[in-house]
Amino acid sequence: MTPDRSNGTRSLFRWTVVDGNRLVVAGTLLGAILVGLLGLLAVGLFPLAPGDPLYLLLSSFLGGNLTLITVVIAINQLSRELGSPGNLEQRTRNAVEYRDQVEEVMDQAVSPVLPGSFLLVLHTNLDTRAQALGETLGESADGGQKGDKTETLESELSALVDALRTDVQTVTETLDPSGADEQIFGAIAATLGTTQAQQLYDLSRIETTYDAALSDAQRQLLESIREHLLHIDVARKYFRTVYITKELSFLSRVLLIVGLPAQLFIASTLAVYDLAAVETLPTWAIVSATIVALVACFAPLAILASFVLRLSWVAQRNATVMPFAASETDYTLGWK
Repeated sequence: MTPDRSNGTRSLFRWTVVDGNRLVVAGTLLGAILVGLLGLLAVGLFPLAPGDPLYLLLSSFLGGNLTLITVVIAINQLSRELGSPGNLEQRTRNAVEYRDQVEEVMDQAVSPVLPGSFLLVLHTNLDTRAQALGETLGESADGGQKGDKTETLESELSALVDALRTDVQTVTETLDPSGADEQIFGAIAATLGTTQAQQLYDLSRIETTYDAALSDAQRQLLESIREHLLHIDVARKYFRTVYITKELSFLSRVLLIVGLPAQLFIASTLAVYDLAAVETLPTWAIVSATIVALVACFAPLAILASFVLRLSWVAQRNATVMPFAASETDYTLGWK
């Protein structure tokens, strides 16, 4: 029973942080807050009439949410693509040059333009190279004579091939080969669990340690695999940059759409609380309006939390640049 519960916890964590629609996650958080408020009402711990503490709470949220929305909008402005014509031209040329370099190692003349398809082709080509490397096991530069060093080389090459093909399988199973899902985050999420830095290290170590025992075909395949790993890492970092820019823009738009009506409702509730006629309203109307106002208070924060959870997760898992790698042990909160 324990493994099932643990798997369920990890699945819930991954849905909340990575896989879940951000608006659905925010709605779930608000639903939990609503249930909590109704629970307080059920046990008699919720105010049934306006009072100074409640008025102060709503006033604090009104000012705090206004600051929150303003700051997020300002951050979005900083995330926009700005630059002089010369800088923009150079960036475009660099991107074209990168695509040309990728096409030189691909098995097709033109690389796809959509992120998911681009990564899928790169990983498919990487799998082809890894499979070809596996087929060279048994070959050696010494004419096929077996020895302890040759056997160790074959063992390490086999482990490298297995690691490469396992990562490729993980990515290709996550990406939709039909091209139906071409959202940029899908391309990023597909590669979150891959370990190119470790594979690049193993590849370089094999080349250095067993240089004399490697055949010409193995050297060529190892060099091609290295190029594929580097191209995959660059593509993932670039797609992450584009994703963060698009996500921040979407976040600011959602905050405006949800935050402004929420602020209006909170301000209206405070205005009604100041009216002497509020005491003539039925208790259920006052309680209902108060609960809705409190949920509206948390709406901008819930939206921000749902987006920041995924943005911070993506940034954490893509913080290092190959050939370096950082341990994730201190930052997993017990789940991966």
